Amino acid sequence: MIRRYFSDGTSRTIPAQDAEAVIASAARSLQTTDELAGGFTWVGAVDPPTEQLEALRDDLGLHALAVEDAVNGRRQPKLQWFGEHLFIVLWRLRLTDEHRSVAISELYLFARDGLLITVERSRPGVPPLDVARLLDAAPPPLRGNALGALHSVVSAVIEGYVAVGAYVEDELEQLEDQVFDETQEDDAARLYSLRRDVGKVGRAVATIASSFENNRDKLQDFAEQYPTLIPYVLDLIDDLVSVARLTADQEAALDGVITTHENSIASRQGSDSRTIAAIAAILAIPAVVAGLYGMNFPDLPLTQLRLGWIVVVAVIIALELWAFFTLKRRRWF
Repeated sequence: MIRRYFSDGTSRTIPAQDAEAVIASAARSLQTTDELAGGFTWVGAVDPPTEQLEALRDDLGLHALAVEDAVNGRRQPKLQWFGEHLFIVLWRLRLTDEHRSVAISELYLFARDGLLITVERSRPGVPPLDVARLLDAAPPPLRGNALGALHSVVSAVIEGYVAVGAYVEDELEQLEDQVFDETQEDDAARLYSLRRDVGKVGRAVATIASSFENNRDKLQDFAEQYPTLIPYVLDLIDDLVSVARLTADQEAALDGVITTHENSIASRQGSDSRTIAAIAAILAIPAVVAGLYGMNFPDLPLTQLRLGWIVVVAVIIALELWAFFTLKRRRWF
């Protein structure tokens, strides 16, 4: 989709029947700055073919390295400057309805004065971001310029991080209750599934948060021509840093829960091993005595007495009772 947004907040969708027409319209819109009246052009694509991205590169002056990342996909979140172009790679996170797990898609943003391009690599469980709706619903300070539009898109992605973070927090509280409550059985599969999801959130947030923080001054300079946008840009950076800190805290708390869970398993296994060893020791006493007398040596004690077997049984019972109470006192049962 391609759409022109004007500085007064109005917009107009440019009809295009194919990729070539879309690219040509975008190129013409950049050349007609008077018609844009300070606005910008947005070009949005979901899973575009390589040829379309290469044409965008050639016609709109995008940097080859940035376009290569969008073509190849599977890139880590980052923020890069290529001259007057700002290039951002984001991971979108969404909770899948079926399995309540975190799914990831990649969003590539190309921004410069008068132009915003969004390229999304879709993944199962993550519907494409409705960028047009976001731009149409943006508050007045964010309308009519590419940086404000970029803020709206990045802010929507951060909202996804916050939603997943809330889900992780709820799951973490429930798992903490399970692990620290001896009356409840630990759900190991749920625990390690959450560990995987927290890892996804951490990888999505940590790098991009540090990139925005490190480029705070440059982003402020980028927004200087739109003074009303500077508070929004700073707030966006602070939100990213806050989400990154929350994710790090959740990861540390989850590591503690997993350590407690593993220690609890090791403790139960040690207790089970002691119990098994104690039972084996008790059963060994009559087995050894029976085996000894079963060899039928003529000079074994008490074999010549008619009631000698009663004495042997009494000795076995006494040894069994001694072993039982000794092991019980040492908490092997």
